[in-house]
Amino acid sequence: MKAKRNYRDSLFRSYFNNKKMLLELANLLEGTDYTDAKAIRITTLKGTFFNDLKNDISFQLENHFLVLFEHQSTVNENMPLRCLLYAAKLLQKLIDQRALYKEELLTIPSPRFYVFYNGSKNLPAEQELQLSHAFADTSRKYLELTVRLFNINYSENNQLLKKCRALRDYSLFIARIQQNSADGMTLTQAINEAIGYCIQHDIMKSFLAEKSREVYDMISFKWDAEVAKEVWKEEAMEKGMKQGLEKGMEKGIEKGMEKGMEKATEKTAIEMLRDKMDWKLIAKYTSLSLQRIAELSKML
Repeated sequence: MKAKRNYRDSLFRSYFNNKKMLLELANLLEGTDYTDAKAIRITTLKGTFFNDLKNDISFQLENHFLVLFEHQSTVNENMPLRCLLYAAKLLQKLIDQRALYKEELLTIPSPRFYVFYNGSKNLPAEQELQLSHAFADTSRKYLELTVRLFNINYSENNQLLKKCRALRDYSLFIARIQQNSADGMTLTQAINEAIGYCIQHDIMKSFLAEKSREVYDMISFKWDAEVAKEVWKEEAMEKGMKQGLEKGMEKGIEKGMEKGMEKATEKTAIEMLRDKMDWKLIAKYTSLSLQRIAELSKML
C-alpha cells in the first residue's frame, strides 16, 4: 500500500519534541556546544501544506540558525523546494512584516535543513539535495538551498547513531517494528512486541512507558480518502496501461486499468482489515461493498 509510506512521521515529531534532545542533535549536526536547553525555541508550523502536511520539527537556537528536521521513509527529491516554501512561511511568522519596508537591513536567522531517512533503499550515510537541481535553466544559480540527508537505518557502524542516543533509540525501535513485520506479524503485533522489547532493554523507555497507548495511533497511517483514492487511481492506471499493452488486446488498456484499480483497492482493504479497522470505514474509503469486504476478511 504505497500511500502508507509516511506512517512514522508523527511518532518522530512526538518523540523529538523535546528541547534537550533537540539541543543534543543540533550540537552534533552543527558542531556547537550549547548546554542550556532554554536556548531552544520550537517553531514547528501546523498545517503548512495541502492535506495538513506538516514539517516534523523546526526550532530556533539563540537566533543563530533555524533547524528543520523532516523524517522520511522514502527519499523525496522535492525536499529542497518544500523546505524553501516552509522557510518562507516560518519567517513570515517570526519577523515583523512592517520591518520589510525599512531601509535598514533586516537580520534573520540563518536556516539549516536536515532530512533523516530510514527506508528500505541502501543509501549512503549522508548526501545533499539541492534546489538548483530543479531549475529549468541549470546554467545559472542565483538561488540555492541545500538539504543534508542522513541515513538513520539502524546499524552498529552508523556513526551518527553512535553519537546521539535519542536518534539511536528511535532507529532501533523502528528497526524492531520492521523486522517484526517482515517476520509475518500484523502491524498491531509488531508494534506491541517492539514496545515491550524496547522498554525491557531501556530503548526509548520513558517515552514508550508514558505513551504506549498512543504509539499505535502515531504509527498507523491517518487516512485521507481523497488523497488515497488519487494514489490508487494513478497506480491502477499505470498497471492497467502496462497490462493492456502487453496483452495487445482491443481495449486492453481500459480493461487493464479497471483490473489494476480493482486489485489495488482490494489490496488496500486487506491491509486495513489486518489493522483491525472498522468495516464501514473501509467501505467508505475504498467504495467496496460490505459483502466484498466480508469475502476479503475470510482470506486473511
